[in-house]
Amino acid sequence: MTRRFLRLLPLLWLALWLLTSCGKEDDYYYPSVRLEFLTAHTGARGQLAEVRTDGGLLLPVAEDVSGSLSRPDSTLRIVANYELLGDDPAAPTGVKLWAVGSVVSPVPVPSVAFRDGVTTDPVRPLSLWLGLDYLNLVLEVEAQSGVHLFHFVQDSLRVSPSSGACDVWLTLYHDDGGDPQSYARRAYLSVPLRQYAAMGEAVDLHFSINTYSGLRTYDFRYTSVGE
Repeated sequence: MTRRFLRLLPLLWLALWLLTSCGKEDDYYYPSVRLEFLTAHTGARGQLAEVRTDGGLLLPVAEDVSGSLSRPDSTLRIVANYELLGDDPAAPTGVKLWAVGSVVSPVPVPSVAFRDGVTTDPVRPLSLWLGLDYLNLVLEVEAQSGVHLFHFVQDSLRVSPSSGACDVWLTLYHDDGGDPQSYARRAYLSVPLRQYAAMGEAVDLHFSINTYSGLRTYDFRYTSVGE
């Protein structure tokens, strides 16, 4: 099977620059920039045409400073520094994208799909939270310059015939490819959850991650948000 990969690069250069460059005597205007996970839709030429926030707000991309391109007429998950446009902050008219990073976001698959077995090289979880039919993850890995492979393993799925309750057990797949543990780098991932929405009014997720200090399981109650 094809495993999704992410070359670990510093994605937050703009946010860090904004935080460290502004002094009390600076007269330069810095825009009000947000850093968030977004669901992006591309146009006929592969440009980012519109984005949906995890709050459910669908907005056109008025300007993309990053010049990002992807497969035409497709949907993808991104992490972006962006600015809301318009005179009314409560009713923005569009967004300006300043910097865009890729997010690993494949649909979970059973362990038998991994011909070479499931690899769970350690990571350092920084934050996990639910947002618009996704479980978002910000991870830190010790790396040098290699390619790290990520995926999500669906270990088990159980639906109770009597109550209709659904439990899903997932594991983070991570293959560091033997990359030396030299520097801390961040990785951004989102687990698609929409496929579980029809299995019950609420789904109990149990997501296991092999950390540098041992196995840890995070529990979430997912209720479909939809579009």
